Amino acid sequence: MKAPVLLATALLLTTPAVLRAQSVGIGTTTPASSAVLDVSAPNPATTPQGFLPPRLTKTQREAIQNPVPGLLVYQTDSPAGAAAGLYLYGGSSWTLLPTAASGDNLGNHVATQNIVLNGNQLVGGTAATPGTVGLRVSSDGLVRIGSTSTAGRPAAGFPYGLRLDNADAGLLATGNLGYGIIPASGAGLRLMWHPYKAALRAGEVSGAQWDDANVGFYSQAFGNNVTASSFATFASGDGSTASGTASTAMGSNNTASGTGSVALGAANTASGFCSLAAGYTCRAAGQGAVALGYRTNALNDYSVALGQRSSSNGFTGTFVAADASSTNTFTSTASNQFAARYVGGYRLFTNINANIGVQIAAGGNSWTVISDSTKKERVVLADGNRFLERINRLRLGSWNYRGQDPGTMRHYGPMAQDFYQAFGRDAVGRIGNDSTINQADFDGVNLIAIQALYRQVLALQQENARLREQVRRIDNRSATQPAGAATAAADLEERLRRLEALLSPQAQR
Repeated sequence: MKAPVLLATALLLTTPAVLRAQSVGIGTTTPASSAVLDVSAPNPATTPQGFLPPRLTKTQREAIQNPVPGLLVYQTDSPAGAAAGLYLYGGSSWTLLPTAASGDNLGNHVATQNIVLNGNQLVGGTAATPGTVGLRVSSDGLVRIGSTSTAGRPAAGFPYGLRLDNADAGLLATGNLGYGIIPASGAGLRLMWHPYKAALRAGEVSGAQWDDANVGFYSQAFGNNVTASSFATFASGDGSTASGTASTAMGSNNTASGTGSVALGAANTASGFCSLAAGYTCRAAGQGAVALGYRTNALNDYSVALGQRSSSNGFTGTFVAADASSTNTFTSTASNQFAARYVGGYRLFTNINANIGVQIAAGGNSWTVISDSTKKERVVLADGNRFLERINRLRLGSWNYRGQDPGTMRHYGPMAQDFYQAFGRDAVGRIGNDSTINQADFDGVNLIAIQALYRQVLALQQENARLREQVRRIDNRSATQPAGAATAAADLEERLRRLEALLSPQAQR
C-alpha cells in the first residue's frame, strides 16, 4: 500500500500544473471530478478501510506552529475540558467536530447566522429515543412549547407570542433572593419576575413605578401604573399604590399606606395601621379604622364609618352610619358613640322568621314592639286585682346603677328580682329573668294594673251614685219626718263624703 501512496505523492509533486488541476484517485480509477484527491477502499466489500488523519495528543495538537485553516487532526487523549476526537482549525481556534455520541454541539459555539428549523422542533431525549414534542417557532415568530401544531398566528395582531400547550407540570422560574438585578426599568408593557426581591410584575407602566427603588421584597403588582413599593405589598388595577408594609391596594387610584392596610374600589385611602377603606373616596386614617361605602371617613383610631357621607368627625372609637337620604355629612358627636341615620326607620328581629323584635318607624322617636295578635298564641288573661296586690309589695323608689354619677344619673323603678318574683310565671311558662325587665312585659303589667284600677273606680262610682240616690230620698222624707230621720240622713251624708274622699286619689292616678 505504501508504494501507490508514494507514487501518487511523487506524481503530484512532479506533474505539471495543468495535470495537477485534474483529479487524482487512490483506490479508484474514476475519481470524482470535483475532488483534487479521491481516496476509496479498493475492496470495501471484503476489506473495508478508512482514512486515518494524523494522531496527536492535546498538548501536541496545541503545539503545532502556525496552523492553517482547514487543518485536521485526531486528538487521542481526553484531559479535563477537552474530549478525544477530530479537531478542525478554523483560523483562530480548534473545534471538536461532533459525533453521533456528542450531538451537534450547538451549545458550544457562537452562531453567525439564523438557525432555521425548517418546520422542525427542538426536542429532548437521546439520539436513540428522541422526544416528539418540544419547541416550535413559526415563520411569523409565534413560539409554541409542548404543541404538535405547526400553524402560525391565526390572525394579524394575535395576542400572544409564546404559547404553552399541555403544560401539565406547570411553569417554574427560580432564583436566589438578593442576587441579580431587575430585568427591566422605566416605562413599558411587560411580564417581569425579579428574583433579587422575589417580586412579580405584569402589565404596563408609564414611568418609574416598576423601577427597582419602587419594588418591595415579596411584592406583586398587576395592571396599569400600579405600585407595590414595600415588603409583601400587593397592588392591582389602575393607578393604585400599596406603600405600607404588607398592605393591599386594588382597584382605581387607591392608596394603602398604613402597615397591613387595605384599600379597595376607587380613590380610597387607607393610611392607618391595619385600616380598611373600600368603596369610593373613603378614608380610613386611624389604627384599626374602617371606612366603607361612598365618601365615608373613619379618621380616628378604632372608628367605623359606613354608608353614604358618614364621618367619625375626629372622635375615637365611634361607629357612624348614614343612609342615602341627604348629601350632608352625618357625623359622630362624641368618642365611643354609636350614631346612625336611617330615615326609613329601624327594624331589629330576634328570630329566623323575622316576626319577633322591635322597630322604629320612619320619623319615629321610640321603639315599637311587635304585638300583632296574629303572631301570638296561648293567650292567658290576667287577674288585675292580684297584679295590684303584687305591685303593692314591690320595692319602688329611686336609684342609680353602680358606676354612674349619682348626681346626674338617678332613675325610678322596681328591682328586677322583685318584678320576676311577682310576675315571672303564668299558667304556661316562665316570663323574663331575675336580672332584667323586658320593656314590653313592664308595659303589660302596667296596663293590667291600670285596667284593674279603672274597674274598681267604675264600681265605686256606681256605689257612689247609689248612695247619692239614697241621700236624696232621705232628704225628701226628712222634711216631713221626725228629727230621727234627719239624723239618719246626716250619717249617710258623712259616709258619702268619706267615699268620695277615697275615690278622689284613685281618679287622679
